[in-house]
Amino acid sequence: MALSIDEANTVSSKYYDKTLTPQVYERSPLFWKLKSANKVSTDGGTQIQFAIRYTTLGQAEAVGPRAQVAYQQKETRTGGVDDWKYYVATTMIQWDERVKNTGKPQIINLLKDKAQELQDDMFNKFTTDLYATTQQTLTFNALITLVDSTTTCSGIAYTDAAEWVATEDGTTTRLVLYGSGSLSYMINTATFGSDGPNFIVTSRNLQSKAESIIDPQKRYEDVQTADAGFRNVKFHGIPIVGDYACPAGYMFGLDTSKLEFRFASDYQFKVSPWGDLDQAGFLHAMKKSVSWAGNLITTMRKTHFKYTALDYTL
Repeated sequence: MALSIDEANTVSSKYYDKTLTPQVYERSPLFWKLKSANKVSTDGGTQIQFAIRYTTLGQAEAVGPRAQVAYQQKETRTGGVDDWKYYVATTMIQWDERVKNTGKPQIINLLKDKAQELQDDMFNKFTTDLYATTQQTLTFNALITLVDSTTTCSGIAYTDAAEWVATEDGTTTRLVLYGSGSLSYMINTATFGSDGPNFIVTSRNLQSKAESIIDPQKRYEDVQTADAGFRNVKFHGIPIVGDYACPAGYMFGLDTSKLEFRFASDYQFKVSPWGDLDQAGFLHAMKKSVSWAGNLITTMRKTHFKYTALDYTL
């Protein structure tokens, strides 16, 4: 008997639908890092809203033991606001595929392939948008928007908030560990007290370059990151990870404690059941979709940094 809608839904629900969410997150180094740190969280409302501290209080001082203390109010917090961004991936089973796939093994193989297509499509879109070199209106915040020194982000202009800028370098072409424009310099510039970059993502070629210039006798891997399937090398205790989607020349030093992937609770890779497409004019065809709504936010920009012009051949 040919594949039926009921069979497709039963098999999909049992084997594939529930695995899509973790697989999309866990295939990207940064998404995996945020998920493992519980920085993928639900939100609600008409927009995504969060508090940021945009300036220092500046009220601490040394005083004499009998000096009169003047109490003053200073506004140090404001609200960041981001719009919801919406994603959808769709797939179909055509009439001839239903005819040709009979028996449980064939049905499972067909649905497995369709589920994999959905996962791959959504993952590729997420990683493409994460590392986009131009921010698009309909996509979630790209790293170039969050990690920047001269752009408005989350409704807050960099000119209005002293703490609302990241460190960026668009002129350094050679990756070095110490000195002016070096990796250690960038880390130090983006570190304030205990807050600072704790995860560096870059292109695979630049990750290999970092491996080559770190003293072999001091070359260590972050075990947790490696166990998740992401080759890395540690510098100052920070894993440097290569991501295939990161564009050439870019390196992002990220404080993942200040990054969050917010999503709408009802649309965390919501998978629809299989349904027919007769009314759309595709006789005996079936459709399925997965949808997501959310955005990538940062609650502090100054603990991130980025390079944009590195050349791994130098």
